[in-house]
Amino acid sequence: MKRPSPPDRLRRLPLAAGIVVACAVWLLLQTFVWLDQARRQQAERAMLQAEAGTARARLESELNATLSLSLGLSTFVLAKPIFTQDDLAQVAASLIRLQPAIRSVALAPDNVIRHIYPLAGNQKALGLRYLETPAQRDAVLRLMREQRPVTAGPIELAQGGTGIINRIPIVFTRPDGSPHYWGLASVAINPHPIFERAGIRPDAGGDVQYALRGRDGMGEKGDVFLGDAALFDDPAAVRMDVVIPGGRWQLAARTRAPAGGPGIGMQALLVLLAAGAGTLLAYSVSVHRRIRSMALHDHLTGLANRYQFKLRGQDMFALARRSGCHLTLLNIDIDDFKSINDTYGHAAGDAVLVYIANTLRTCCRESDLLARVGGDEFVVLLPDTPMGPSLDALLGRLHAAIDVMLPGSDVPIRLRISIGAATCSDATPTLDALMHEADEAMYRAKENGQPQAADPRST
Repeated sequence: MKRPSPPDRLRRLPLAAGIVVACAVWLLLQTFVWLDQARRQQAERAMLQAEAGTARARLESELNATLSLSLGLSTFVLAKPIFTQDDLAQVAASLIRLQPAIRSVALAPDNVIRHIYPLAGNQKALGLRYLETPAQRDAVLRLMREQRPVTAGPIELAQGGTGIINRIPIVFTRPDGSPHYWGLASVAINPHPIFERAGIRPDAGGDVQYALRGRDGMGEKGDVFLGDAALFDDPAAVRMDVVIPGGRWQLAARTRAPAGGPGIGMQALLVLLAAGAGTLLAYSVSVHRRIRSMALHDHLTGLANRYQFKLRGQDMFALARRSGCHLTLLNIDIDDFKSINDTYGHAAGDAVLVYIANTLRTCCRESDLLARVGGDEFVVLLPDTPMGPSLDALLGRLHAAIDVMLPGSDVPIRLRISIGAATCSDATPTLDALMHEADEAMYRAKENGQPQAADPRST
């Protein structure tokens, strides 16, 4: 693959600079958007934690207040071991009046339900043997082992429906001080009113979505019994424990409409701003290059002007003096150029100048410095070129290509040039001195009608 030349690369510089700046501006603006998005997400997460904390507090308050009422059943049995169904009904009715979420109250001596209130709708629960019921056996064994209240559920109740069961062990103290397990008191609570008052029911609407797990008070190890189980694996959700008698649940909460990333409109605006910045820079670089090119190049031929020739020529001259390399300067003048302008007009004169400039580009090397330093005066600085066959061959090519009828012209314009050559030597300590010698050689060539070279002297 052919490598682009330096001028090609320079022409691509404004576009490349514009693309780089556009990308940098887009990245900077995108960073601001990401930071703002992260700030909003942090604020929303803080609000979510506050909302979930409030819901947890309401849930604990409602649940613990309800379950604490069941402790009165233990006191009732301990105070009156021999009681009737009417006695239980009087105590249970008082509890249900205080907390309508209580569905039923049962007493189970020897872990068998013998008494229940209200009886209507709960007959199926009578005679239930806890230790022979797989769904409730583990919770009762845990209650007997730990001798403290245990919350089970939510579970499907034997009498139908769903309930949270709070079981309280009833333990008598014998005269010798040893404990005697009598059985248990059980309170079945309808969880839905409690969840509703706490604001965590899945169908309650609102901005926050909730889920609960930890059936039977098992915390994060328990089953999910409310809401979408996927919330517990969602990194955007917050999780916190809910303390209940004899265990804990885990609450998960997530905003229903989490903050999203920047929309298409915002991204389009960022792209437009970045593209505008890149275009502006590309235009600025292009204008700067044009201004600089105008300051360093001849506007008609595109060759270096006198100013650029002096800048680059001084460096080439200093290098040749320092390294001892040969450096030759050609001074080229168009014969009778004023006559061409006067006879055929300035347009024809411009065409002549452009043709000679293009011919010099064709015949010379890329390392040679070509310049138009006057109206019809051109100079060529040839590094590593001594007087001799190679220079004579170049002069021959130039005369052969230029001493012709102007190609493409509507009028017959005969071109001729005079070339003076001078080589860097002790007699030319400066670039100006070298230019002076080449200028004198050019005038001698005009007089003699052939290329002239100044006498070279060793450096």
